Amino acid sequence: MYEKFGMRKNVVPLQAKRKNVTIMTSNTTIQGVYVNVPAVDWSLFRELIRKFGWQAETREQLLDRFIVSRPANPGISEEEIMDEVKSVRYAK
Repeated sequence: MYEKFGMRKNVVPLQAKRKNVTIMTSNTTIQGVYVNVPAVDWSLFRELIRKFGWQAETREQLLDRFIVSRPANPGISEEEIMDEVKSVRYAK
């Protein structure tokens, strides 16, 4: 498999600083994709995302969107959640 991409199997590529991105197409069908992009390639990748009409958000933006959308008053208490976790975790 490594040879297919011009890499030798025993060579470990250098780890670069990476951006984590979720990409969504603008179609009615959305496929979420998690991509690690080296920081040096981020501007090129962002330009491709724009040209294809996709939406991209970082992990932090995804988390912020989740926090904003969660209910202010959940219908279950923290104690009830922990009781359920313990019952599943320690059930034999």
